Amino acid sequence: MKNVLFLTLLTLQVYTGLYAQNSVDKTVFDFESGNLSGWNKLNINGEIEITREDKHDGQYSLKLVTGTSCTNYWDIQLETPQISVNSTHFYRISFWARTVGGNGMIRISTADPYQLKAETGGADRQYLSDMSIGSGWTQYAYETVYGSRMEAVGNILQLRIDAGKVAGKTYYLDDIVIEDLSYEEPLEPVAGGTIPLAEKHEKFLGNIVPNDIPAFFDLYWNQITPENSGKWASVEPWRGNMTWTALDKAYNYAKKNGYKFKYHTFVWGSQEPSWISSVSPAEQKAAMENFMRAVAVRYPDIDFIDVVNEPLHAPSGIREALGGDGATGWDWVIWSFQKAREYFPKGKLLINEYGIISDVNAAMRYLEIVNILKERNLIDGIGIQCHEFNINGVSVQTMKTVLDLLGATGLPIFVSELDVSGNPAGNEESQYQIYKEKFPVLWEHESVTGITLWGYITGTTWKEGTGIVASNGQERKAMVWLKNYMASEASQVPDKFESAASQKNIFHDEEIEIYPNPATSYLIVKGNGVKRMDIYDISGKRLMTQYNDGYINIERLEKGVYLLKVETESGTVGKKILKQ
Repeated sequence: MKNVLFLTLLTLQVYTGLYAQNSVDKTVFDFESGNLSGWNKLNINGEIEITREDKHDGQYSLKLVTGTSCTNYWDIQLETPQISVNSTHFYRISFWARTVGGNGMIRISTADPYQLKAETGGADRQYLSDMSIGSGWTQYAYETVYGSRMEAVGNILQLRIDAGKVAGKTYYLDDIVIEDLSYEEPLEPVAGGTIPLAEKHEKFLGNIVPNDIPAFFDLYWNQITPENSGKWASVEPWRGNMTWTALDKAYNYAKKNGYKFKYHTFVWGSQEPSWISSVSPAEQKAAMENFMRAVAVRYPDIDFIDVVNEPLHAPSGIREALGGDGATGWDWVIWSFQKAREYFPKGKLLINEYGIISDVNAAMRYLEIVNILKERNLIDGIGIQCHEFNINGVSVQTMKTVLDLLGATGLPIFVSELDVSGNPAGNEESQYQIYKEKFPVLWEHESVTGITLWGYITGTTWKEGTGIVASNGQERKAMVWLKNYMASEASQVPDKFESAASQKNIFHDEEIEIYPNPATSYLIVKGNGVKRMDIYDISGKRLMTQYNDGYINIERLEKGVYLLKVETESGTVGKKILKQ
């Protein structure tokens, strides 16, 4: 149910300057106070008054009479009180009116330029289009003006009724409405969420760790990327002197809590140690290999590795030493991945780049490198950063096109550095709207295996305005929405890469076999000593129980992820299953 605030002119006197509130979606001027307190009569070539002579509703209406010498809209003008609006929201302005004898003309304008702008192109909407006023009571509305919706630029809107275009006319106006078309009821947390948010999802939802573990980390995230401590300049600021303290914290915390850990990064043209430029090419190459070797020895269970970061925008300063362009144009990238495969045989090797999600042409250039690596079986996933300067303004259609292009490689996509600032930066409502529109596009795409945000505590993130939790734990609207979304059924999408891996290997434990998985209508459980089988939903509610091994009919289950627990003579084993 939408809230409506009826601001009569009597109410305007009480509010002394504050004539609308951001918490409501509609402001109505109905003139039932019987006076014009709070309004400004700017030009009076004629008469302006509140009257009982005629009205659309109630007891009163606004009466405007244009003088016989009127020729311009501004010859008779009446200005509303200031109205509080939400920046970046879209608005509809309407009013009821009639003119004696018909053939009247009225225009609505704003008190100052750029209180309203066009949705597309950003043109000023100070002067709205002319309205021809007839003799009978009719509602006139501005919603799409010159082919575009009207967007609030700031938080104040003040309108003018311009009525002086036609001389000798008598107008009656009533029920002037300014309606927020973007308004939504305040978000309330929903039941069914988990800690961390993706605890019962196949895909991961992670965040960065700076020098120390940020507050509230375990409430939200189940994957860790070190923000700066894994970069070469941070690890080896002086030649041969490795610094591990912050990186140890991030890695050990991930392993202690069962979170996926991604190493960021090896080969990158930014944040290379300053000393590297003063040594020979042979020494540069050896130094990079030594860097990889040292990391591999210290952190043997890394899950994912950003081997090369930003090859299109910030190629390594020592790329010539690593092979240069060579025959492929990217031989230095190939060498980097070859060495990473040698030192990290269990880790998944990734490439990472920005400017991809918002630019189809950039995605095509990126794919040239990806395919060169794929042909040599050197790459396991594609990283796309999705920082605010790319994600804020990109269309959903462009996002889907890029994701489909990358997904066509058959490799998983890692959304590696997501942040959203809003327009303007830090605007809470805009940030929330962008998360709501674009996060599901990323999360629900079949080729996306997980998302990592690039910070979340306000005031500590790399880009201004991208935080979604205050340092005191207060959650911004975007975080409240994200929690609700991750608790919803819509977020329970399979990770096809994890599912494919499970299909390749029938689950064996205590001589138990469970197949097929994913399944559509049945499961087969075989083994010695099976006493009981239970299927649970992601909230832990038991849905089915069957005794003895054999065939389980799961047709009545909704599509989604479930837990199968099998009790045997020697204990209980569990397996995540996917119903398609």
